[in-house]
Amino acid sequence: MLVIGAAVAIVVATGVTVYWQDVQRVKREDAALQFLAGEKLLLEGKNAEAVAHFAKLAQETGVEGYALLSRMKEAAAKIETRDVMGAVAAFDSLAADSKVDPLLRAVASLKAAMLLFDTASADELKLRLNPLAKDDGPLRYSAKEMLAFIAMRENMNDAARKQFQELADALDAPQGIRARAAEILQTLPPALPEVVSPSDPVKK
Repeated sequence: MLVIGAAVAIVVATGVTVYWQDVQRVKREDAALQFLAGEKLLLEGKNAEAVAHFAKLAQETGVEGYALLSRMKEAAAKIETRDVMGAVAAFDSLAADSKVDPLLRAVASLKAAMLLFDTASADELKLRLNPLAKDDGPLRYSAKEMLAFIAMRENMNDAARKQFQELADALDAPQGIRARAAEILQTLPPALPEVVSPSDPVKK
C-alpha cells in the first residue's frame, strides 16, 4: 500500500507540474500575441490606441517580462502622440521601480532626461543626469555627453570644452560618443587667453 501510495503521489505531482508548465506556456504565448498586436498598432500609426493597449497589457499580463516591455512601449508610444510629459512620467515610474533591472532603470532615466532637454532647466537636468554620470554607471558616457551639451547650451564654453575633451580622450567610451565629442570640439570657440593683472608677478 505504501508503494502504491507513493506511486500515486508521484503521478499527481507530475500531473500538477505538467499542468502548471502548460498554463505558463499558454500565458507566455498569449502575452507574446498581445504584445505583437500593440506593435502592429504602432506600425499602423494608431499611437493613441497603442498607448492604451500597452498600458492594459502591462497591468493585466501575468508574464513579468512582457509587463516590463509593455511599460517601456507605453512610454515610447506616448512620445508618438506628442504626450511628452506623459512619456516622462512613464519613464520616471520605471526608473523609480526597484523591481526593475538597474540597467533598464538607467535607460528609463536617460530617456526622460533626453525628452526634457529642450524645456527643462540646466539644474533639473543635472539632477537627473549626475547620478547616471558616476564612474560605475552603465550609461555614464551618454549622461556625460548630455551634461556637455547642457554646458554648451548654457554658453559655458570652457566647461563644455573640458567635458567634450574628456569624452574624446576616454578610450573605453563608445566610438560614436568619442567621434561626436571630437567633432564638437572643432566647433567651439577657442579658450580665451589668460589675462594677467599688472599687479600679478610675471610668470616665467
